[in-house]
Amino acid sequence: MNHPCFLSFILALSPVLCDAQVSPTQDWTFARGNAAMTGLSSTALNFPLELAWSTELGNKTKREGVIATPVVRAGKIYVGSQTGNFACLDLITGKEIWKVEKKSFFEGNAGFAGDLIIVGCGDAFVYAFDASTGKEVWKFETQGEIHGGVNIWTAPDGKLRVLIGSYDNKLYCLDAVTGVKLWDYETTNYINGAAAIYENQVIFGGCDGTLYVLDMATGKETKKIEVGAYMGNNVVTDKGVAYVAHYGNRVAAFSFGDGARLWEYGEREFPYYAAPAVNDQWVIAGGRDKRVHGLDRSKGEAKWQFRTKGDVDSSPIICANAHVIFGSNDGYFYAIDLSKGEEKWRYEIGAPVKSAPAVAGDFILIGADDGSVYCFKNGKSNIPAPAK
Repeated sequence: MNHPCFLSFILALSPVLCDAQVSPTQDWTFARGNAAMTGLSSTALNFPLELAWSTELGNKTKREGVIATPVVRAGKIYVGSQTGNFACLDLITGKEIWKVEKKSFFEGNAGFAGDLIIVGCGDAFVYAFDASTGKEVWKFETQGEIHGGVNIWTAPDGKLRVLIGSYDNKLYCLDAVTGVKLWDYETTNYINGAAAIYENQVIFGGCDGTLYVLDMATGKETKKIEVGAYMGNNVVTDKGVAYVAHYGNRVAAFSFGDGARLWEYGEREFPYYAAPAVNDQWVIAGGRDKRVHGLDRSKGEAKWQFRTKGDVDSSPIICANAHVIFGSNDGYFYAIDLSKGEEKWRYEIGAPVKSAPAVAGDFILIGADDGSVYCFKNGKSNIPAPAK
């Protein structure tokens, strides 16, 4: 996928969860599982996963797909497509509850703020819709296309804040209730991924090859780290470390306290577009070398590689510290063993899969370039039921 960010560059094994809190069992309120964007789910997968339904939101003929990650709350899915549809679907059936149509694309994930669902659009607006009805409550205009997703922060006073980046080179913090701008921070190039939140700090990168650390409340810069290559997706943050996969053909770990690079990995000269997933022991990164790489978190050393037949632009999810799920541009949705990188299950969608998976309890969701959202049901557990 030659993203506009790329064109701009041309032109210019422990079952212990990380400290970051994962989403509640039947919800997936953050696209990467939590505000720190570690890509973790507590759901234990049982194979085979079974296709429950698929719903078309995009346009297969025009190659307008679903690359946004769905978010889920209270049995309802919220996701947009490149054709300009943003919809609320029933989790069990996939039937449309409501839909809005805009004249541009939705490529980033939405976020929940009370009764609102908030999302950025390619028409340069951030929209807040009533999550129940789809009625537009407010909109905020930036000066550039919005490709990245939303993140939500709860301030110490309990008020909700919206974080979103734009192709006007700015990261915005908005009041979630009113859409009023509280602060913005200007970089020197496009911001393509969502911003991560860790201990009242916001960490993000973009097309200028710089990792930024800001005070969440004020938007003031606390650290600026030169990565040296642009980042097309979100950064992962945990325990004071930022994990970055970038277009310089590397995956790297940085301390955002002192800015030191702790390690760097890259064996092949192919870029990384997908964001990594991180738990206490592993960093899992999908690359455009058609591989998913399992790295030791502390040293960045490769433990295994899993090969597909297409670029891996789908950001992986680690499920119950046992399996990794992701899509590939070869048209398959995969599940592999976390400890060994061995295939456990796959499903042929038949179109490139760039969307990151969402895991809402026993429902696993993913979008594809054919314009559809696919919902899989977790397989039945082989663990015997307790005796009565």
